[in-house]
Amino acid sequence: MVPFQREIHRRGSSSAVPGVKADLPGYRVLFPEKCVWVSSMCACAGGEVEAPSEASALLQGENWEDQPGTSAVRTRIIPNNKRAKLKTCIQKSEGRPQSFQICINITEARQLVGENIDPSVLLEIGDEKKQTSVQEGTNAPFYNEYFVFEFFAYKEVFFDKVIKLTVMHSKMLRSFSVGSFKVDVWTVYRQPGHQFTNKWAMLTNPGDISTGVRGYVKCDISVSAKGDAVKPGPKASDAEEQIDKNLLVPEGFPSERPWARFCVKVYRAEGLPRNNSSIMANVTKAFIGDNTALIDPYVEVSFFKRVGRTSTQKSTAEPAWNEQIVFTEMFPPLCQRLKIQVWDEGSMGDVAIGTHYFDLRRISNEQDGDRGFLPTFGPAWINLYGSVRNGSIGDDTVELNEGIGEGVSYRGRVYMELAVEILSGGSGSESKLGRMLKPSKDAKAGKGVGKDGKTPAGGGGGGGGAGAAAGGAADDDKGKAAAAEVLPVESPPALDADNNETFLLFGALFEATMIDRKIGDKPISFEFSIGNYGNVLEPPEKPPPRSPSPAFRRRALDAPVSATPTSPLLLGEPADAPTTSRSSTPPQRPLIVEGNRYYMHLPLEKQKPCISVLSNWENRAYRLHNSNMLDNIAVLFEGGVASAAELHRKSEPGAEHLLETALKEFCADARSFVAAAEAKLKAEGKSSYLTQLDRKRLTLCRQELESMIGDARSVVERKRKAGGVKEMLQHATKLKQKIRFLVEEPQHTVPDVFVWLLSNNKRIAYARLSARDLLYSSSREARGIHCGKIITLFLKPPGKRVADLSVQAQVDVYLWYGSSSDSVHMLDDLPAGFSAATGGAASSRPPAALLCAEQHAFQLRCHMYQARGLIAADTSGLSDPFARVTCLSHSQTTNVISQTLSPTWNQCLLMSRLLLGGDLQHVWKEPPRVLVEVYDDDALGRAEYLGATVVVPEVRLASDPYAPPTLEYSPIHCGSLPGGDLLAAFELLQMQESAEWSPPALEKQEGGIYTVPANIRPVLSTFRLEVLFWGMRELKKVQLLSVDRPQVFIECAGKTLRSSVIQKYKSNPNFPTLVDAIELELPENEHLHPPLSITVVDWRAFGRSTLVGNHVINNLKAFKYAPPPALPAPTQTHRPPKVTEPPGPSTPPEGLCPSAGDTTMTPPLTDPDFLITVEEDAPPPEEQLGKKRAGEARSTRGRSTKRKKRTIADESAECVIDWWSKYYASRDKRAKQDGSPFPQVFDKALPYQGLLSDGIDSLGKHSDIRVTAANVDRLVIPTSCVEIFCLVTRVGGEPDGDKRKKQKGRGTLDPNLGPATKLATLELYSKELEAEFASFNDWVNTYELFRGKANEEEGATEGRFVGKFKGRFCLYKMSEDNAQDSDQDTDGGDFRVSRGIPPNGLVQVLVRVYIVSASNLHPADPDGKADPYVVLRLGKNEIKDRDNYIPKQLNPVFGRSFEMQATFPLESLLSVAVYDHDLVGGDDLIGETRIDLENRFYSRHRATCGLPTEYSLDGYNAWRDGLKPSELLSKLCRDHGLEEPLFRPGRISVADKVFVGKTCFVHEDEPLESYEHLSLKVLQRWAEIPAVGCKLVPEHIETRTLFNKDRPGMDQGQVQMWVDMFPMDLPPPGPSVDISPRKPKGYELRIIIWNTEDVILEDSSFLTGQQSSDIYIKGWLKGLEDDRQETDVHYNSLTGEGNFNWRFVFPFSYLPAEKVIVVSKKEHIFSLDKSEQKLPAILSLQVWDFETLSSDDFLGTVELDLHGFPRGAKTAKLCKADMLTEGTERISIFQQKRARGWWPFAKCGELTGKVEAEFHLLTAEEAEKNCVGRARKEPEPLPKPNSLLLSPVPVPQSTGHVLLLVRQSVQVFLPLGVAELQEVHHHGAGAAHRRAVPRSALLHAAGSHFSEDSQRMRSDL
Repeated sequence: MVPFQREIHRRGSSSAVPGVKADLPGYRVLFPEKCVWVSSMCACAGGEVEAPSEASALLQGENWEDQPGTSAVRTRIIPNNKRAKLKTCIQKSEGRPQSFQICINITEARQLVGENIDPSVLLEIGDEKKQTSVQEGTNAPFYNEYFVFEFFAYKEVFFDKVIKLTVMHSKMLRSFSVGSFKVDVWTVYRQPGHQFTNKWAMLTNPGDISTGVRGYVKCDISVSAKGDAVKPGPKASDAEEQIDKNLLVPEGFPSERPWARFCVKVYRAEGLPRNNSSIMANVTKAFIGDNTALIDPYVEVSFFKRVGRTSTQKSTAEPAWNEQIVFTEMFPPLCQRLKIQVWDEGSMGDVAIGTHYFDLRRISNEQDGDRGFLPTFGPAWINLYGSVRNGSIGDDTVELNEGIGEGVSYRGRVYMELAVEILSGGSGSESKLGRMLKPSKDAKAGKGVGKDGKTPAGGGGGGGGAGAAAGGAADDDKGKAAAAEVLPVESPPALDADNNETFLLFGALFEATMIDRKIGDKPISFEFSIGNYGNVLEPPEKPPPRSPSPAFRRRALDAPVSATPTSPLLLGEPADAPTTSRSSTPPQRPLIVEGNRYYMHLPLEKQKPCISVLSNWENRAYRLHNSNMLDNIAVLFEGGVASAAELHRKSEPGAEHLLETALKEFCADARSFVAAAEAKLKAEGKSSYLTQLDRKRLTLCRQELESMIGDARSVVERKRKAGGVKEMLQHATKLKQKIRFLVEEPQHTVPDVFVWLLSNNKRIAYARLSARDLLYSSSREARGIHCGKIITLFLKPPGKRVADLSVQAQVDVYLWYGSSSDSVHMLDDLPAGFSAATGGAASSRPPAALLCAEQHAFQLRCHMYQARGLIAADTSGLSDPFARVTCLSHSQTTNVISQTLSPTWNQCLLMSRLLLGGDLQHVWKEPPRVLVEVYDDDALGRAEYLGATVVVPEVRLASDPYAPPTLEYSPIHCGSLPGGDLLAAFELLQMQESAEWSPPALEKQEGGIYTVPANIRPVLSTFRLEVLFWGMRELKKVQLLSVDRPQVFIECAGKTLRSSVIQKYKSNPNFPTLVDAIELELPENEHLHPPLSITVVDWRAFGRSTLVGNHVINNLKAFKYAPPPALPAPTQTHRPPKVTEPPGPSTPPEGLCPSAGDTTMTPPLTDPDFLITVEEDAPPPEEQLGKKRAGEARSTRGRSTKRKKRTIADESAECVIDWWSKYYASRDKRAKQDGSPFPQVFDKALPYQGLLSDGIDSLGKHSDIRVTAANVDRLVIPTSCVEIFCLVTRVGGEPDGDKRKKQKGRGTLDPNLGPATKLATLELYSKELEAEFASFNDWVNTYELFRGKANEEEGATEGRFVGKFKGRFCLYKMSEDNAQDSDQDTDGGDFRVSRGIPPNGLVQVLVRVYIVSASNLHPADPDGKADPYVVLRLGKNEIKDRDNYIPKQLNPVFGRSFEMQATFPLESLLSVAVYDHDLVGGDDLIGETRIDLENRFYSRHRATCGLPTEYSLDGYNAWRDGLKPSELLSKLCRDHGLEEPLFRPGRISVADKVFVGKTCFVHEDEPLESYEHLSLKVLQRWAEIPAVGCKLVPEHIETRTLFNKDRPGMDQGQVQMWVDMFPMDLPPPGPSVDISPRKPKGYELRIIIWNTEDVILEDSSFLTGQQSSDIYIKGWLKGLEDDRQETDVHYNSLTGEGNFNWRFVFPFSYLPAEKVIVVSKKEHIFSLDKSEQKLPAILSLQVWDFETLSSDDFLGTVELDLHGFPRGAKTAKLCKADMLTEGTERISIFQQKRARGWWPFAKCGELTGKVEAEFHLLTAEEAEKNCVGRARKEPEPLPKPNSLLLSPVPVPQSTGHVLLLVRQSVQVFLPLGVAELQEVHHHGAGAAHRRAVPRSALLHAAGSHFSEDSQRMRSDL
């Protein structure tokens, strides 16, 4: 912005806009009615006078013509009102501690660094630690273990907690850390769904950053607060997973994060509280009376679970440290905040002085390239806030000073800087900073550590010791990683006192009322302070003079000061003269308000006392001006969006237009700021006082606004194409949040302003204001929103709030804050009619008071009509509300309306002779605010506060004609919670002595009460309310007695409708009389409709009635009667036209098939009554049946519903098709849907799935339609009179089929083939079925009844719940005609509300409950596991499945079905609970869920038994409903009053819709007609039937969340289940579905280890230095480590070759569908049950070097996933280390059965050997028939390795050598004697392998003269 407008002011401005000169060229000033447009070229940037050259350079440098349509960039300004914006919420609730839950699932780890480690994962959050099991001997362990951490904490504290995962390598005596990963809770909570799912956490070693990545841990982390619904994330398939693309970092973070050094430089502090607040200091003060004990401050910096602290400075409140604390973390860090705390060191314990948090997102920008910037801050001041400075120690004090809650007082400021430096390439190449730090690190290394792990205090000058970790830093990283480094740093350029600027805070107290009676007996005053300036009880000390050193003379930090810093305010006075500041008002004794004894007010009608506080600060106002400009844009935009949202809520037109206007105006505003920001950067780019962050923030704001402009444009343009105000509002809300984020300036400048109410020298109550909001700028848009305005403040006491209204006073103050050079403008915005008492604005001093020139008498009329939705304050669940209205010196109270939450007072409160000062026009435009409080009247104690709101009265001047005010709803707030709405009108009428006009008279009733005049009350009409009384449910005991005879009262608009009394609740909880009606007088304006209350009473002996509970419905709009659409006419009147099939193989004319994606060209239907849906092939003519049969035999899709013989061909044979096949197929389909980038498209494409997978050509096989993929969506086929929409889906089965011609293997499923196998699927819902179908409220609504007192805690409704009322309401306006109809209706019993409602008698139902599985159960045992089983309760029936508990499992697969009979409505609430089985003591409830079966039973969605996708007679998909699809269709038509469906060959007609499909099938070569398949398709599309259609519930599994009363609102796990219900009066259903879990199948894996090659040589001969290894191989299946097998040892291999011929045999149990090995074993020796674990099928092979005396050496490993491992190399030479990487071809042993080849061994990523192996997989049955022995044993023994063919050959005796013939024709001469030769000859080649030849003899010739070949032979020996 341009920093030269002060020059303009001084020359004198004749313009109406302050600061803009009228004759300035190039400026235009416009004054629209409500909005002032000012050229933003005048925006204030700094508040200092700059050289004109910069200004002119700015003007020349910026091209203003760039902006479209503007000659100069204009900015809209918020209307310049004299009062601040109305806020109806007068006080916010304090944050409370709440319940949180962190759930972590550790799935597996991969690529862990280390040799043959035994890893486990340690989880740490705060002080809590949990650990997984230890997996032996693997670098890729699999865990799948679930952990839950519970917290009860303040949100701020909880979100700063760090989740740390450390992989430990556990050895016998000690553990080593492999690597760790950290993320803070806030990062997780900000993710979608508050969770990371299936992500890989990258492990590093913070202690030694040069080591790089140490491995990866796959985990799920979710954070949930009370009431958050945790969605179980989709489990990714782990076969082909790319780790680097799925890392656990927020979206947008780079996958490779470098290390960085975070340097926090702490220079000094000032203004800290001087008194030592520790306990010992208080004791000293008590004995000695010395109050000068100064504090011993030090600074502690916490970042990402690591802590560093500066040295302690003794006895000073102005300490200088000049130290820096350095943290080394990865960048960007997975941590949001950095915490700075100043502590006072004390002998009894340290005390916090103040806390400040850095949000790293505010001081950095994560964008790519040069747009982004690293976190940077300062050097700048940060302000600290906390408890009252001279307060005593208490709980509140400690919490406030540690950063919890809003600080109530300024506690000093710290001068500091933050810089981040990226370390290039780990720590290998040192950074400049690193080199600079080296020597100081060494110098300090020897210093000791003092008490509490803290450093002993250093000297005074800030060269204190290096700080170790203070307060529990991480302990695993051993030393240097835990604590940050603390190093000295050069002190910054000085902040000279004479370099500061003087600022003035001016205020005038206009009104003070609502002062609490308790403090009103003594005089009171109001203190205004900014920082320590103005603090009456502890004034600031004069800053100590600093020694002028060269460093201190530099002025790089400060703004250039004007050459003549003369202030018009302070001419000739020193800056610190005591007379200049007058920070508190003169003490005055308050008076009691008129009409009320509770409050007092100050008599300020004539004179308004003023205050002025002078303070010295560095001039950094430019930061605040930028924030204010953004704030200005945000406020205007928020106003526009709020208006549009209100219109949209009321469903009124114009919302879209208003929102578009708001977006366009936002774009214009943003553009002007962008232009101004660019100008600012150009003008001040060279300025030395701008910090790095100042420049970067301007750039950031510019970029962000540019992107927001693009977003706003796209929102507007997109809406033109596709409507939807709701979506536009969502986008606008996101924009609002973005710009609000930009408004906050992280580099503090001036502290906040505090207003304190003082009484008897004690601080009673305060209000806190941001100085930015009060800051003056000559440019209107850079001015604070409260600058020069009258603000209404509600002062509250410091410390903990009680639930009651804690406002101690309401004050109206005029505040202005700005540079003292601008002080001439402090009275510019004063309302007309007030003038300064001493000389006014022209004087050199601020006035001591404002005088009111004229006063006017007004009468305030408060028309209190009614309220709704109030908070319940009595134990009955109701309140006795009254309202108290306060305005200035008057206060009045309404009558008490007893026992209601929606009182209608209909009362007018009169306040006569209110004296208002100032100009009449000012009063008319901006009248004083009126406060309305609502209380509950208690006969014994004090009235209880229910909420309050602030309203603005309408003003009627005597000169204006009278018009009645309108009633409006105002929101009532109780703390931060909504407390209902108040319907009232307020008018302020001017009273005049000469009664030319008098206000209209009021009607007076008995007791002197005025009623609301008729012309203000709403216009009423007669409405009729019909009520369906269905029944009562779940009623609890009231006053220790069960409810037996309940009755419901419906109250609305003063009338009551009573239901009939239920005579015996336990026998039948439904009402005997179903429907009743009542006529009401309601307002015609439906927004003013009163609430409706449902009250339930219980009739007891002797005619007593007891209130059971109540429910209030605030909005009657939902009950408005909408006439149902007319049913289609009977089918007889409109015979369906004959549908002609296109003859022969002709194709439709080209023009009629729409092109790809074109849906607009389709002509409209010729006859709207018919939509004919082709459901498969059209019915074939009889003569075509023969051809069809042949075609079907060839079809790959056998559709017979009868079971066929299974064939055992491959893996598919091992998995019989059962219900689980359908479940897994559905899960795969769901996973594909979730993974698809276009899930909505997928939904639409589902009906075509069968068609597309069969190949497009199969469409229209008989209708002869040519289809291409492009036009599948909608094909238009011309027929005689109608278009046919072809929607082709697959019919799942035929009634009967040709058994002999079906394809082999139909009855089996290959789990690896996936969707190619045609299987019926079901719907998998990830939430409750009620959430999908609107709680099944389509026939009746369920209202929860509450009783008892409502308290502020959310979720406290559970304790108040007493039961449910089921009923339905219908409201419609009575006209002349329907008044007569209604009389007939009531007589004839024909009510609108009961249409389509079944009778409410008793119904017998068969209920089947299927519990499939549970997931993420809350651990119930100390070992972090549970032994879950299921308990069902339905009425008095209870089924405990305790015997079938599943040991040690948090994700159990139950696979249980239960059947019970129930009578509705007596037994309609089904409870499904999961308990933990305990041997000792009672079983613990893990969680339960409840289902209202009655709602499902009667719902139009037909939730009794889900519709399958296909119709089958038997098999895995057998039809299980009692009625067949055709019978169901007929019944639905009858129930909805439709004609019976018309069944004709190939088509079914329902309600004038004709569905065409296949109805003719072939069974045993005979044609057979069946309408069941087509009927099912019609049912699936029942929603398309006009008037009565709705979606019917499909066959499904729902996921229900479990809850536990002990942990209300917290997710305890999920259960997957479904419920079927069958009425007993209908035909019995089929047998229940068998969902018992599949038993794992037995397999045997046989591995022959043939040879090894190139194994690294670990041993060396101590005689000759010859390298060799004694090789052997270990192998095991992961999870079956107990069955680990080893080969024999191949001794002394010199080349890495080994020969084994050794067989491993691994039997295992396996689940093919889930692709997991099932391991059942006892966890430890004391376990009673075997626990079952599911693990991936992974084979580990390791090569080892045998050692005789020490432990064996690990040489290398290979891990092969049996589902997908690389095909073995043909030869050893072709075997490479990169075979195991992603790119190679993979095979599954479950498909191949056999595999042979070479595979590489690796250690730490290096190739260490190769193994030749052969795999053979058999089923347990096959293995039994064809047994083999392990190792080389019988049966089928393997030959011994034939490595040496030793044959002695005679040679001349003189040589003494023997020629040995070796394999591969290598000739070697060895010096052997005759005896040894005989021994060799005797044992043969095989024996040599077993050390038969004496080793000494064979190795005697180890000399260097041996050839390479003989070396090789020697190794073979």
